[in-house]
Amino acid sequence: MAGALPSEEYRSKLERAGFRDVTVTITKPYALNMEVMRSAFEASSSADYEAMEGISASALITALR
Repeated sequence: MAGALPSEEYRSKLERAGFRDVTVTITKPYALNMEVMRSAFEASSSADYEAMEGISASALITALR
């Protein structure tokens, strides 16, 4: 996930670079390994873990120049 951007930020950067009709379509959301998440973020609550669900995904990005 290093270097990953939220879809809105990705879209915004492409538009500022001169692209138009930018679409970001999530194609495959990834499930989090909750055991790993709990060991990495011990102080987090159950609500925090639920909020992280769907945070990582593959996407199809299209734009016109």
